[in-house]
Amino acid sequence: MKKSKLVILIFIIAMCPITLCGCWNYKEIDSMAIVAGMAIDKDIITNKYTITVEIITSQSQGSSSIISSEFYSSEGDSILSAERAVVGKTGIPLLWYEAKVAIISESVARDGVIPVIDWSNRDSDLRADMWMIITKGNSAAEVLKNKFKPDQIVSLHLNDTMNRGKLLSKFPESKLWSFIDGIASEGKSEAVAAVKNGPSNGTIDHIGCAIFKSDKLVGYLNGDETLYMLMIKNKIKEGVITLKNVSNSDTSITLEIFENRTKLTPLYNNGKVSLIIDIYPVSIISEVGGSKDFMKEENLEILQSEAEKKIKTQVQYLISKLQKDYDCDVLGFGELFEKERPKVSENFKKNGEDIFTSLTTEVNVHLQIRASGKTIKPIVIGK
Repeated sequence: MKKSKLVILIFIIAMCPITLCGCWNYKEIDSMAIVAGMAIDKDIITNKYTITVEIITSQSQGSSSIISSEFYSSEGDSILSAERAVVGKTGIPLLWYEAKVAIISESVARDGVIPVIDWSNRDSDLRADMWMIITKGNSAAEVLKNKFKPDQIVSLHLNDTMNRGKLLSKFPESKLWSFIDGIASEGKSEAVAAVKNGPSNGTIDHIGCAIFKSDKLVGYLNGDETLYMLMIKNKIKEGVITLKNVSNSDTSITLEIFENRTKLTPLYNNGKVSLIIDIYPVSIISEVGGSKDFMKEENLEILQSEAEKKIKTQVQYLISKLQKDYDCDVLGFGELFEKERPKVSENFKKNGEDIFTSLTTEVNVHLQIRASGKTIKPIVIGK
């Protein structure tokens, strides 16, 4: 009995150092500058990088405190050297664990984002689930500093907006880790959310997405084009499609998509590649502007037909634009052939040909309109 008690006592003593020890790299929170987000720009003359960080601050006001942010910028020959120079201005190390966004300017993106994402991916203090955002027309710092009110934290606002992007599907979910995984796939391009400062102070407009070939920016898709891109890629969650003057009437209809499934069928015949794209969106009528009642069976069929035609036209236009203007397989068609038609993909590679730019597409849309909100009738003005 005494022996068993002794064994238990030794076990407890041995476990204490393991369970009660602190974190090996523990640091006091007040000795660190908490970074909410960063912006990366590049001087076209000196070729130096400029990093701007948004630091969360707290100021006491009576019995309460106000949370706000401050901005610090420095430049360097590399991203790391610029970041270390910021520490010289803050006077305390930067805490990156809470950083939400990495905003990258158009000029940096066109030169190549490898230096930015390599540092972000390699440094253990940074999280790979930060949002990656490209600016168009503004420097990255201008977007990061675009406050609506003094106590606003712009990085957190952008984080909230990106998290709610599924409501419109006008920009892709672009995390740093997904971009890195995407460009690692041979022949595959990536799409990253794009923004610019809005017309009024403190507003930031999402303008669709930036298209990358390898790690270099080659162009943009607007919000509507991005929606159809996500539809093809089976990544649309919710979305809005508006049809003006349906069937040459005075009525415009807004359809809200709440479900979608896209089936891609790769084909090969007589040396030619093609792809059948079957799209199955499910929607409701969310808004009616005009007097014509499109819930009547014959009119509903017309609405469905015109909506299917619009989706088909927009999808075909998007594919043509990506093939001819950008030569970028952001839709992953080449990867699809590699998985489902590996011999075809291998033959194209041997001959130095690109499947994406070579293939023809057939688009079929199978739209369902399930409901019409709380009412089935348009609003009629009495005479």
